[in-house]
Amino acid sequence: MITNNDIAGALGALVEQAFPGEKLYWDFVPTGFERPSNLIQMLDGKAYPNFSCGSVEVRPRFMLSTFVPVDAYNHGDSMELTRRQMLLLGLFLPGYVRVKDRAPHVLDEILMESDLDAASIIVPFSYILSREEFMELTQRPDMGTLHIRQEVSTHG
Repeated sequence: MITNNDIAGALGALVEQAFPGEKLYWDFVPTGFERPSNLIQMLDGKAYPNFSCGSVEVRPRFMLSTFVPVDAYNHGDSMELTRRQMLLLGLFLPGYVRVKDRAPHVLDEILMESDLDAASIIVPFSYILSREEFMELTQRPDMGTLHIRQEVSTHG
């Protein structure tokens, strides 16, 4: 079984290969973060259960951002940002990402965004899990028996 966290880990390995030695941040960048660097965030996702087949298609979206050094006005080199953004985009051109023994598909709508100091891509994935794989997830113990006391009153 794979999870969205496993996909994030695989994305981190790809980004570290593309930008060796650079700092990689997860979920957010702190104040005064290092530049050049990169950021991986899981944005959101959708799930499409297929009850007749006993499977669920999971579609998470991840945003990968890259940062360059900036000047006194917080502007980065736009040519370098574009080059780095294209390097990130190139990681997904095979159409899938290897995650453990699976290969979640890269869906055909990768978004590209740019700012004065960062460039990002938003990558949607798709993978299918069976009902049995969901059963493998650790279940939290029951709270036990819950006793409810009901009182009925009448007026009149």
